[in-house]
Amino acid sequence: MNKFLITLARIPKCQPRFGFADVLKDKDKGDEKVYFTKEDQKLMQKLLKKMKENNEKPKSSGSNDKEDKEDLQKIFSRYRINYTDALIEEVLNWKRGD
Repeated sequence: MNKFLITLARIPKCQPRFGFADVLKDKDKGDEKVYFTKEDQKLMQKLLKKMKENNEKPKSSGSNDKEDKEDLQKIFSRYRINYTDALIEEVLNWKRGD
């Protein structure tokens, strides 16, 4: 039993002499942050470009107001909804995003 205790006492503990592991971890975290920041910037630039292109295009709907009003009147009549011209105008403005 004594021999066993002596051998346990002589086992050296491995301790790092220098803190390079922490430095490398910090560097990796920093590199990762820089990489993802650049990727986010690229994605945001693409998104802004698309938004500008969409804003520059004229908004042309496939149908005009008269057709839209007729379609709404048909829908309201089908479901027996009492409607006024003001309601139809509100719905059309909502559709256009005004």
